[in-house]
Amino acid sequence: MRVPVPLFLCMALLSSVAARSEEPRSLAFSGGVSNFNKSEKRIEIGGEFRAPIRVWGLAVAAGLTLNDDKSVWVFGGLRRDFSLGGPWIITPAFAITLYEQGDGKDLGGPLEFRSALEIGHEWPNRKRLAFAIYHLSNAGIYDHNPGMNSLILTFSLPL
Repeated sequence: MRVPVPLFLCMALLSSVAARSEEPRSLAFSGGVSNFNKSEKRIEIGGEFRAPIRVWGLAVAAGLTLNDDKSVWVFGGLRRDFSLGGPWIITPAFAITLYEQGDGKDLGGPLEFRSALEIGHEWPNRKRLAFAIYHLSNAGIYDHNPGMNSLILTFSLPL
C-alpha cells in the first residue's frame, strides 16, 4: 500500500508533538464546502458528538453531515488531540461512514471512510474554533471510487 505524501507528513508532524490530556465531551457544529477541489462544489453542514471515551488511547466521535444536493453521511470513528503549544491543537481523525447519495456525487457505494485533519484554537473554557480538511472515499472496495474532499470550519462547545 502506498502512503500519500501529505499523510506521511502529517504522521511525521504528529510524532513530534505532545498528546493532550483528556479531550472534553463536546458537541461540534460545522459548515463548509464539499467537493471543494472540483467544479461541482457543494455547501455542507454537520454536527458531531465527541466523547472522551478511550479506545486504544483515542477519543470516540460520531456525526452527521449533509450538503445542498441532498447527500447525507453518518460517521463514527476515532480522533486524538495533540498540542501544538499554547491554545493550538491539531487533531487527526478516522471514521467509518455510511453515505446516501441523494442527488449528489456517486462515491461508489454506501460504505465510505473519512480521514480528517483539524487545526484549532481552544480557549480556557474548552470552546474551540477549528479549520478542518477531510477526504471521503471507499478505499477501492467498489469499482467506482472518485472520493470527495471537504473544507470546513468547526465550532465546538464542551458539554
